Amino acid sequence: MSRPVSVIVREDGPSRSAWSPQCPGLAMVQPATAELRSVLPEVLTWYFGEDTKIDPQVHRERETHGVVVRIAQDDHLYERELVAERLGEALGEAGQRDRLCSDSPSGSHEVTLVCALQSDRVSWLAAQMEADDAVVALLPVADSLLWAVRFAACDDADGSGDGAGGEAIVPLSAYPPATTLGEVLHTYAGPRQHLRR
Repeated sequence: MSRPVSVIVREDGPSRSAWSPQCPGLAMVQPATAELRSVLPEVLTWYFGEDTKIDPQVHRERETHGVVVRIAQDDHLYERELVAERLGEALGEAGQRDRLCSDSPSGSHEVTLVCALQSDRVSWLAAQMEADDAVVALLPVADSLLWAVRFAACDDADGSGDGAGGEAIVPLSAYPPATTLGEVLHTYAGPRQHLRR
């Protein structure tokens, strides 16, 4: 059985950088995506040891309207790109952009918006986060809405309004790892942000 490892890849000007929450202290920089993908298996094998079979799960980050948008490069890429398109349209409206970006939910002072699907699991989101991270998960709802909820990796968040504009930050530990984000959407009783395009 292989070990899943989330790898975050970001375009930094002319180069690509990559890091993983499962690999503290490890960072890679390459001039292009192709070079980064070619060295990734070797670097992860070195980090975890020769006996570990690694399943890299790549998440690409890009900046849109002043926020970082994260999109998993998996079998559901098309659906995730549609979420990103909806987000781009919603961020074009100042009021909606301000609500999402008025306060960073993470310690990095950067708002990271994750294009998620209702079938994604809490464990999938947790694997993308470091101990002090928080992200905004975006889920498609109906034909033109996005549901946004802030998740924190740490247990300090109590859902009582620690985020932007009094929005709650939900600790990932509030849900079992196998819970789908669709189940969270249907059971979460805290404040929600609905974005229209």
